[in-house]
Amino acid sequence: MSKYLRDDAFLTMTMRESEVHDLIIQDEATRNDILKILNKSLQTKFIHEDQYINGITADFTLLHDVKIVAIMECKGSEINVTDYVRGIGQVFQYEYFFEEKHSPKGREFNHEFNSILLITSSLTLKKEFNIAFFKYPSRLKLLEINEVNKIVREITKKELETLKLAPKNGLVAISQYYFRDNRIYEYYLALIYLSYLKFKGHLKVNRKEAGEFLKKLNTVNKNNWTNAFITLSSLGITDSNNLPTSKGLVLANMSYYEFATEMFFSYLKPYIECIFKALPFENQIIDIKNYEILTKIRGNFNNKDVLFLTESSGRYISSFLNILRDDYGCIQFQKQSSLRKITYNPCKYSKDALINEIKINNKSVSDYLKLYHNLINQQ
Repeated sequence: MSKYLRDDAFLTMTMRESEVHDLIIQDEATRNDILKILNKSLQTKFIHEDQYINGITADFTLLHDVKIVAIMECKGSEINVTDYVRGIGQVFQYEYFFEEKHSPKGREFNHEFNSILLITSSLTLKKEFNIAFFKYPSRLKLLEINEVNKIVREITKKELETLKLAPKNGLVAISQYYFRDNRIYEYYLALIYLSYLKFKGHLKVNRKEAGEFLKKLNTVNKNNWTNAFITLSSLGITDSNNLPTSKGLVLANMSYYEFATEMFFSYLKPYIECIFKALPFENQIIDIKNYEILTKIRGNFNNKDVLFLTESSGRYISSFLNILRDDYGCIQFQKQSSLRKITYNPCKYSKDALINEIKINNKSVSDYLKLYHNLINQQ
């Protein structure tokens, strides 16, 4: 197999509704992460395809201490706007059941009841409709499952407002994931430290205190650890107590090279594809400034800005280029220089091939990891 051959699964990753159901039924980690987002007991049971009045079947009833704490509707990737509206209609009915105390099995409702709509990550940016332009029930928790790494996160009202304003402000949204000014290895270092604290028995982590420890690593963004914690949380990798979720622990147990590859395919790839479409072929030294890359990207979108990529006068472009240089080693350039060498295009690589390419081209992360483990051993 050629090292350039990409995994089709990462190009056309989708989840049918039945696959979402199966994951929830079979995977305790997914159920636990959903419950942590909802702030519900981990002893809560998931009852599949539960019957209610008027012949309505809920995908899942969440039951704790014989009380209904939530009712969930799930939607797969390949649906149209009619299917999505039907899903919203379902969760409106679930809230009606709570308000009117309709439970055919005589169960009581918990006073902190939530309706839940769980959607897949590609649905968040479906071209046919914008999920921000709908009315949702007051008790709704809108959840998203990433189709690549299967991490569940909450889509907040603030995020919906961002998606709503994007077209109004002439922005094109190619991804819902916002990355702050950090390197991928900084996310990794933050995550493995939070995982260590969880292993040591911490029930909650103070971001400022954790950041003070991580400052000792003297990374390029050593004063920006709060941003790293915020990003990990927004991606669903850590919880409200700043500790790794069940799936976050899986990522923390990966090598850095595996973690960087997972981050690429799960979150970064749409942005990186846009950048490389604005760059020439690899193995060339070129003179191209950030604003020229930005202008080319805009040109590929009818001269519109791309959300979280070409905004802020090129600040996002600069951040992504630094990630491509320092984390993936696929672009080489000096600070304040517009001379760049394209070493390889990560969008062309399979998962295993990209892991190997990062190992070859990232020469700095091993030093940070060695220092991190030395500091941990000194505690």
